[in-house]
Amino acid sequence: MDSFIPFILSQIVAAGESIVTVWGMIWWIALPIIGLILFWEFWLLYVRIQWSKKINWKVLEIRVPKNILKTPKAMEQIFAAAHALQQSHRFLKKYWEGEMDYKMSFELVGRAGGSHFYLRLPEQFRNLMESAIYSQYPEAEIIEADNYIAQMPAIIPNNTFDCYGAEQILGNPNCYPIRTYPMFEESVEEQRIDPIALIMEAMSKLKDNEQIWIQLVICPIDDAWKKEGEEIINKMLGIDVEKKGGGFFSGFQGFGFTLGELLFAPFEHPSQEVKRKEEKQTNLKLLLSNPSTKNIVEGIRDKISKVAFETTLRYVYIDKRETFKRDNISSITGFLKQFNTQDLNYFKSNILTLPIGMGLFFKERKASWRKRMLYERYCGMFSSPVPAGKAPSILNIEELATLYHFPIAAVGTTELEKITSRKGGPPASLPLVE
Repeated sequence: MDSFIPFILSQIVAAGESIVTVWGMIWWIALPIIGLILFWEFWLLYVRIQWSKKINWKVLEIRVPKNILKTPKAMEQIFAAAHALQQSHRFLKKYWEGEMDYKMSFELVGRAGGSHFYLRLPEQFRNLMESAIYSQYPEAEIIEADNYIAQMPAIIPNNTFDCYGAEQILGNPNCYPIRTYPMFEESVEEQRIDPIALIMEAMSKLKDNEQIWIQLVICPIDDAWKKEGEEIINKMLGIDVEKKGGGFFSGFQGFGFTLGELLFAPFEHPSQEVKRKEEKQTNLKLLLSNPSTKNIVEGIRDKISKVAFETTLRYVYIDKRETFKRDNISSITGFLKQFNTQDLNYFKSNILTLPIGMGLFFKERKASWRKRMLYERYCGMFSSPVPAGKAPSILNIEELATLYHFPIAAVGTTELEKITSRKGGPPASLPLVE
C-alpha cells in the first residue's frame, strides 16, 4: 500500500507532463480553433437576443359564449393554422440577423375571480389567429388584454409570494401519442367527457391570492421527426426497408432485384423465395391480430399523419406565503394524468425543472432558485434543458387541442368568464342621418 500511492502520483505527474508537451506542440493550431468556436456561439447568442427584442408581443384574451357544442376538433383547426408560423431562413437572415422560428403561447390562467384563456403571439400573426378562431367560434370575443404577468412581481418567490410548478415532457419517444380527445368522446351528448373539466373546476375554487397558470409554448417544425415513427412501425411489423445505395454493386434498383439475387438465382430454387414471402405475410398478420401491437401501430400512424409543434408544457401555482398550500397542485397533476396511457405515451415532470433541492447542502436555496427559474421561463416563454438522452417534446395538433380547448356545454363551472351577448355590426339597410 505504501508503494502504491507514490506509483499513482508518479503516473499522474507523467500524464500531466505529456499533456503539457503535446499542448506545446499544437497550441498554435488549437487556440484559434477554440477561439473561433467560442466566438461563433457567442455571436449566435447575441444576434438571436437582438432579434427577439424586436418582436412586438400581443396578449389576446379569448372569451367564449355560454354554450359551446363543438368538440376540441374545432380547436385542432386553430392549431393547424398556427403552423403557418413555420418559415425557411436564408443564410444571412439566420446567422447575421439571428432570425429564428416564431413561437406563440396558449395560456390558461385561473384566479379567484375566474378563469381566462390567453394567447401571446407576435403582432404580425394576430390577424391570422383571430381569423382562425372566429372561423371555428363565430360568437367568441377576442380582445387585446393587459399582460397579467406585468401585474405580478418580477421575481417570485419573494418575501410576499411563493410558487411551485414543473415542466412536463413525454416519457416515451415523441412519435408515441398521448390519450387524445376522441378517446373521451361519446356519441350521446349527455355522456360526453371533457378532459379540461377537472382543471376548470379546480380553478373555480381558488381563493384570495391563489393563481394557477398553465402554458403551452409551441414552435412549428418540419416533418423530419416522423422518420422515427416510421422506423418503429417497420421494426414492430418486421418489415425490412431496403437502404438506398449507389454504384454498380448496390444492385439493379430499377429492375426490382439486387446484384446478389442475380448472382445466386441459378443456385436457388424458386419455391424458397415464395416461402420466405409467405412467412413474412403470415408474421405480419399475426402481429396485426395482436390488439396491443395494432393499437400502438395505429396510434403512431395517426400521430405522424398530422402537423406538429415542438412544445413546452409547464404549470405554476402561486399564492402568498402565509396561505401557501400545495393542495391545488394535485389537481393539476391529476389533470395531466388523464392523458397518460400504459402502452403509448405519458407526461412526466422534467427532473431538471422540479423545484426541489438536490444534494446534501443548501437544499432550500437550490429549491428557491429553481422556482425562480421556472417563473422567469414562464414569463419569457423560454425553453428549458431536458435530461440527457431526451429530446424536446413534440405534440401534434390533435394532442394540443386535447390539452387546450374551450370547455363544452357539459362543463358546469360558473367561474369561466363568458360573454352573455353577441356583438355585431349594424345592418346594411339601416338609414344614415346626415
